[in-house]
Amino acid sequence: MLSLAVFVGIAGVAYSHLCLFSPPQRGSMDGINKPGAGDCLLLTGPCGGRSIGSMVTKVSAGQKLRVTFQKNLDHWDHTPGDFKIKIGDETGNMQTLSTIRDHGEPSLYVYSQEVTVPSGLPAQSVLQVTYETKNSNAPAVFYQCSDLMVE
Repeated sequence: MLSLAVFVGIAGVAYSHLCLFSPPQRGSMDGINKPGAGDCLLLTGPCGGRSIGSMVTKVSAGQKLRVTFQKNLDHWDHTPGDFKIKIGDETGNMQTLSTIRDHGEPSLYVYSQEVTVPSGLPAQSVLQVTYETKNSNAPAVFYQCSDLMVE
């Protein structure tokens, strides 16, 4: 039974990871140039268990914001998942700004999408990118967040 638990734990780590480049993700970006980076494996919403970081990006309502992220480790399994760019508050109250389909792009593939910062956000907001895998052999969702100051 213990060996099964170890295998399942390793298998979960061996699937997909998500890294957020811009605006910068909370925490470090150690190892992001190699598939399977530990800093890109966050499984707990809304922000992978990471608290507010020291890097804050200033934005204004109505501003166009380019969001750039990486599928750090591919796990596509013939059922396309989705990457979602969301914005909201630290409690996880999020509004979806964009959805990008995963079509089986390889590990280290970089996505870039322009979104518009909506009005009515709290001054201290969170930009969240999620990867909803739709793969029964992988974790359901991976998370990354970036801290925003809405002026």
